[in-house]
Order: sequence, then structure tokens, then C-alpha cells
Amino acid sequence: MRRLDDDYEEIDDDEELTNEDLAIFKKRLLDERAAVTEKMKRRVNDAVYEPDSLPDEIDQASRESEQIALLRLADKERKLLTQIDRALAKFDNDDYGICEGTGDPIGKKRLDARPWTRYSIHHKERLERMKKGG
Repeated sequence: MRRLDDDYEEIDDDEELTNEDLAIFKKRLLDERAAVTEKMKRRVNDAVYEPDSLPDEIDQASRESEQIALLRLADKERKLLTQIDRALAKFDNDDYGICEGTGDPIGKKRLDARPWTRYSIHHKERLERMKKGG
């Protein structure tokens, strides 16, 4: 059990993942992978599309800025796909839901919020404190 900081509500996050939970998380990851892949493809296609001609330099500069923004978004989606693929591979090794930093189970609520997470909330907070501290 752990407590939320502000309202002190008890959260039961200690129970192990059941086979049903694992199946649900795997389906969510596969669905998310398909959606992110589709968005990424659309962004790249929109970025590389070149209109026949743009009438002036302002339109050309605007189009280049739009292309850069689309490619940045596509790159973020590519990185998310890498995280999702990493999480999916953990199902094959029977270590989905295990914190890579501590080896402890990751809470269901954390997995529900971010099914591709690599770390428990406590370990992630520790990493962020270390990063800020030096």
C-alpha cells in the first residue's frame, strides 16, 4: 500500500499481475503500437509531400517550418514505438511489469497509466532526483 501525497487515499498497488491483466496490457500495447505507427506514417508522408509550386518565399518558409514540426513529431512517435516494442518483448521473457532498476513489480496503476514504462514509480522518482542533483 502507498499513499497519495495530497489526499492520503490508500492505493492497493501491491498485488501481482494476473494472466488476464497481462493479456489486457499486451492488447493495449499492440493497439497503441498500431495507432502510433499510423500517426507516424501520416506525419512523414505530410512532411515529404511537396506541392507543385509555392507562390512566394513566405509560403516556402512556412512549408519548411511545417515540415520540421511534422518530422519532430514523427521522431517522438518513433521513440515511443521503440519503448512499446521493448515492453512487448518483455512478454516473451516473462518479465513484463518488472522494474528494470530494482527488479520489483511495477504497480498496476503505473502500468495502466503508461503500459510501456520501464521503471516503478519509486525508482523513476529516484532517477529524476539523481538527475536533478547532478
